[in-house]
Amino acid sequence: MGEGGFSRTYEARDTDKIDEPCVIKQFVPQVQGTNALEKATELFKQEAKRLYDLGEHPQIPRLIAYFEQDKRLYLVQELIEGQNLLQELQQQGAFSEEKIKQLLVDILPILKFIHERGVIHRDIKPENIMRRRQDGKLILIDFGVSKQITQTFLGVGTTVGTPGYTPLEQIRGQVFPASDLYSLGVTCIRLLTQVLPSTDGSDELYDALRGCWVWRKYLPPGRSITPDFGQVLDKLIQDYMKERYQSADEIIQALNSENLNSSVGIDYTILQKLLASSKWLEADQETWKLMLKISSREKEDYLRVEDIEKFPCQDLLTIDRLWVKYSNERFGFSIQKQIWDSVGGKPDLDLETWKYFGESIGWRIKNNWKPYAFLSFTLTAPAGQLPRAVLSMRLDGRRKRLSALTSRLVNCKI
Repeated sequence: MGEGGFSRTYEARDTDKIDEPCVIKQFVPQVQGTNALEKATELFKQEAKRLYDLGEHPQIPRLIAYFEQDKRLYLVQELIEGQNLLQELQQQGAFSEEKIKQLLVDILPILKFIHERGVIHRDIKPENIMRRRQDGKLILIDFGVSKQITQTFLGVGTTVGTPGYTPLEQIRGQVFPASDLYSLGVTCIRLLTQVLPSTDGSDELYDALRGCWVWRKYLPPGRSITPDFGQVLDKLIQDYMKERYQSADEIIQALNSENLNSSVGIDYTILQKLLASSKWLEADQETWKLMLKISSREKEDYLRVEDIEKFPCQDLLTIDRLWVKYSNERFGFSIQKQIWDSVGGKPDLDLETWKYFGESIGWRIKNNWKPYAFLSFTLTAPAGQLPRAVLSMRLDGRRKRLSALTSRLVNCKI
């Protein structure tokens, strides 16, 4: 499956467990000199010890066995079927803001788990995060250079990690939980920009003269990051450790606090709970109710183009973010906008293209617009089918209202 400086990795079958798939790491150090070999051997043994000490976690490969045979060391782990995030980046292109947020939601609890047990991973990067094919969950792999710490002593050791992801203190031989958080932050901005460290040591995302990251300059055309989330990423990648988040919990709290912002005092707790419970019909109705309330159109029970054109950006962002997050990027206004743009969406869109758009997102079938009750309120519905709230009334004006909505998304940089 692969080969590194210390080992070769093979896919295998455990004949004692009805041919259960597994991974075998064989210690094959590509180093010269007694000291280097001893250090490499220590790191390999250390990986097995870390996995054993950590015990069971659903997002860390399970340690099956560790043994020596014919003067060779072997480590056997659970096989994670899927691809790492570098492969996903190369296949699918730069990650969206929502996809990065979901990455953090998946990875931060794992880091909290290992840090509470005194383990620092020391090599967080896209190659060491795998997406499990079975359920889409992210798995943290390769504890080969992880380090055990204690509450009272944060030891100085051999510099390890990957250039372009490693913080200053780790380069100098010291590691802390915040060191892993830095590497996670750098992983996020590289996935957002699709700019990886150069083999010659240069780095487009970092301005060495000014001593700061300039990752926003390298976002794909038409992409932007919301200010609140940009601040979270900036704090993760500060050079000086004291200026960063100090724990995974701090980041989780920061993400939760910025999820439900409203510029007009709206409480999005009910909408969030409905979406988190996959109650798509109820969530769509709640979205409609909130949008009417924000626009002071509850009595009229429909939105005009002018209401949409002046809809508060912060609230439009919060509603969209919640839909995109809990549907795994399947539903949301921004998803509808992507499909609208792909068919050449514009205010005076011709009728045939408008019908094609409706068919693409499941609002039309067999030349007829579906009644609201006939929509599929499940994740198997076509991408972009929900929310339908803003378009629920006045069939003849839907094109203009949808065009106004997409224009508002552009103006709000969503």
